[in-house]
Amino acid sequence: MKYSYYPGCAQHGTAVDYRMSVEAVFRRLGIELEEVRNWNCCGALHVDDRTVRVGLSARTLAQAKGLDLATPCNLCYSNLMRARTALEDTALRTRINEALTAKYDGNTKPKHLLEVIVNDFGLGKLAEQVKNPLKIKAVPYYGCLLTRPENKFDSPENPVSLDNLISSLGAEPVKYYYKTKCCGGPILLTNEDLALSLARDLLAMAKESGADCMVVTCPMCHLQLDAKQKAVEQKYNISLDMPIIYFTQLMGLAMGLSPKELGLDKHLVPAGKLLAKIGGSNAGK
Repeated sequence: MKYSYYPGCAQHGTAVDYRMSVEAVFRRLGIELEEVRNWNCCGALHVDDRTVRVGLSARTLAQAKGLDLATPCNLCYSNLMRARTALEDTALRTRINEALTAKYDGNTKPKHLLEVIVNDFGLGKLAEQVKNPLKIKAVPYYGCLLTRPENKFDSPENPVSLDNLISSLGAEPVKYYYKTKCCGGPILLTNEDLALSLARDLLAMAKESGADCMVVTCPMCHLQLDAKQKAVEQKYNISLDMPIIYFTQLMGLAMGLSPKELGLDKHLVPAGKLLAKIGGSNAGK
């Protein structure tokens, strides 16, 4: 299996731990990710000019070399899918292609890495790779962008793909009614109070569910819920201590990869208790 790969800005910055786990897990599964050369930011939903915003994603889509375009980021995925829909407008597509060296032809399909694993690789095959079944409870947190209606690979109201992936690793996905609620990350810089309030709601419900960790698919969600968790605890005088784990890190742990290889030592909320509960030969190494 081979995909053109659009890492997005965070993979080479704040989400280096995510990148480490993606590379380790996909290499183990034999899924080839060929990174798009000279890629650019997707616009991250904040570029006001529609032509520029769509053009940024069109430039990336145009360089996929006939392959499906995989991405690890919910924001990038949503932007790429929205651009693909917007480019059905012939006038807009013509105007953007006039500015591009590689022309957008409409044949490239963006896919989130979760979609690649669940729909293309298959959870049955993934279960065969499990060496250390995870006897834990995990919150499946999709975020507010992954399953927007235009994305089409899971239900916008009640997605189950991440739940099913967690189950295939031997873990228990807890019932979580905030699974598609915004984490507050997109507004952290403009309204920190509201952003921390949204994060508190998610983290408190996860704590109340008895979960051992939250599983995320998005670098912005991880940044908000991991890096800002201490700020939430201090602002609201609560104790959370909730590890925030990328779904690829969870996969890697079940496959027997070491926590260090998966970047778990880079998290601000320590995963020590989680790793001790998971056990196995690689726990803590």
